[in-house]
Parts: sequence; structure tokens; C-alpha cells
Amino acid sequence: MKEEYKLLTNGIDQLRANYEGFDLYKAGLPNFPGNFSRDSIISALLKRDPKMLKNQLSFCAKKQGTKKDPLTGEEPGKIHHEYPGYKMPNGLYSTYNACDTGALYLIGHDTYQKLTGDESLAEEQKENIELTTKYILNHLDKNGFFIEDPRFCGNGKFALKVTYWKDSCLIDRVDGTPEYPIVYTLPDIQNLNSLRKAQNLLDGVDLSKDIEKMESALPELYDEELDTYYLGIDKQGPIRGISSDALHAFYYLDSKDITKEQLNGITKSSEVLETPIGYRTLDPALSSKSDDPYHSETVWVFEQPMIYDGAERLGIKQPQKVSSRIIPKLDTYPELYTIDDEGNANEGGCNPQLWSIAAGEYFKSSHQSY
Repeated sequence: MKEEYKLLTNGIDQLRANYEGFDLYKAGLPNFPGNFSRDSIISALLKRDPKMLKNQLSFCAKKQGTKKDPLTGEEPGKIHHEYPGYKMPNGLYSTYNACDTGALYLIGHDTYQKLTGDESLAEEQKENIELTTKYILNHLDKNGFFIEDPRFCGNGKFALKVTYWKDSCLIDRVDGTPEYPIVYTLPDIQNLNSLRKAQNLLDGVDLSKDIEKMESALPELYDEELDTYYLGIDKQGPIRGISSDALHAFYYLDSKDITKEQLNGITKSSEVLETPIGYRTLDPALSSKSDDPYHSETVWVFEQPMIYDGAERLGIKQPQKVSSRIIPKLDTYPELYTIDDEGNANEGGCNPQLWSIAAGEYFKSSHQSY
């Protein structure tokens, strides 16, 4: 049976903003009034909105890193995380504190072309695409892992403790901060996907050896004992635990990247993440290992369509059923939900949140029935 829900119209209007002549969006109110590349590109992907993609990709190109900056995390070719950057208590700025935005920039360009058939945007931003690709290649180690390390920008730390979307803290590490260098599994998979897109976007550039190297390294990020991906591997070793990262990765994986046994294993191990409104971010048994409940004790609205879409493409049913439980909650736009002891879902974070609005539009336009 298909769930029915009302999609409000004023949420996204509250988030519209003009940045230096570009019609863009804030990430969420009241806490995130800036432009976040990650949030905007993912929202445009979920909405399948070429105009939104074009504007955001153009702004990303304008703000693309050109130099190393230890204060902001800037590197040549790096795509901004947050604009304007926010000064953190440690004196550093969040502006370029993301290791997945370059990947999303390339994925966004590929999607824009598929939606429109228009190759002119990529041609206009060819140099930017090349610089982003070089940034990613510069982060590949000898084994084929995409590694993150503040030393790339000339510092020993970032403004943020973690530099992919779960950026509040990391479990099992002092102060929630990795011991660099680290390979985060989800960003590694995102960057593998993006190099495949870059191969298509850049005529005459052969990235096949780098892609094959990343493909060969990927199985080493799978935790055979827990039947899921490691959260990452840093200088101390693997960071183990069942989290939504493995399910989220379905969105970016090709069928050749993951075995049927691994798909089934992740689905089975992720049962501990299931809630009445979708998947939570971390195994409840590990919550005490996190210094911050923001990314450990919550169900994030935007993650549910990412999981659904990837699972549908890879042909695995249970994650589709669980992630679609968010549908009755899509008549409002909270950033996240917490589940109390009675099983009630309580709104949290920003409202409206851009990618929560996009989640509603994704499910509204999808053709699932249960």
C-alpha cells in the first residue's frame, strides 16, 4: 500500500538565498544558514533538479580551492564544505573541511548531463573538473585508498573532528578525532564513484588504472566478522561498528563492487539500526562510545532515500522497506529524529532542513508500492 502524505511548499522558500549572484540554498535553519556543497548537491540529486544542480555546481567552481590554507582546510581543487566558513573554538575555519564534496561535485556534473543532455556546463567548468580530479588522485595512497589528512592543507588538524557528513565525532578515538591519515569507507566509495564519472566527463583522460586500484582495495574495508564495512581505518587500525554508512554506500556502489553475500550480510547486520521510521545512524550498543548523540543516536531524514535508492538499484528489498518507513513523517522538514524509550519519534535539529525537503520530493516522485 502506498503511503499518502502532504508536501508543504514554504519550507524550501525559507532556505532560498543569493550568494554573489547565484540563486542557491541555505542548508537549514536556524543552525546552518550558510551554503553547504554537500547538502545542496545531494538535495539536487534527490530532487533530480537540473537548475539547482547547475547553480550549485557553478558556485562550487567559483569557490574551488586554489592553494593550501591550514586555517580553512583549503587545497588546490578542493570543493568548499561551508560558505561562509565558521570559526570554531580551536581557531580554525570550517570552510573546506570536507573530503566528500569533490566527489559529489563530479557526481553532480555527471547527473546534470544525464538529466539534461547538456554538455556545455562541463565544458565551461572543464578546468575545475580536472582540478577536482587531481585533488582526488592526490589523496590516493599506494594501496588505492582515498585518505584524509590535514597535512594536505599544511596543518595537523582540521576545524572539525571528522570531515565527511557525520562530522561531530568518531567512536573509539580520543576526543572523537582520528589519528591521521585515515580512510573513511563511505567517502572512499564516493570518490571511487566520482572517478568513474570523471572518466566520462573528461575526454582523453584515462583514469582506468586509478579506478582499478581503488576497486582492488575496496574489499579490505569490509569487516568479515561484523558483516559490514569498517567506519574507517586510521593509523591506529580499523574503526569497527555497525552504522548506516554501509547502507548509505549502496547509493554509490556498482553491482560489481559488492558481492551478494556482502549485500545480504550488511542487510542482516543492520537490523540493529532499524526503527519504526527508518535506519538510525549507529548501533545502539555503541552509543556510549560516542561523545555526541548528534550522529550516533538519531535517524536522519535524508539518509533514508539514499539507502532506498541504492538498495533498489542493487536489488536488495529489506533496506527499501525499512528506509521507506520515513514516508509518513515527510509532511514536515526536521533535520533528524530521535526515538524515545516508548518508541516515539521526536523531531530534532533544524526545521526546515534542505535535504529533508528533498527526501520528501524523492519519495513523492518514486513509484514504490508496498
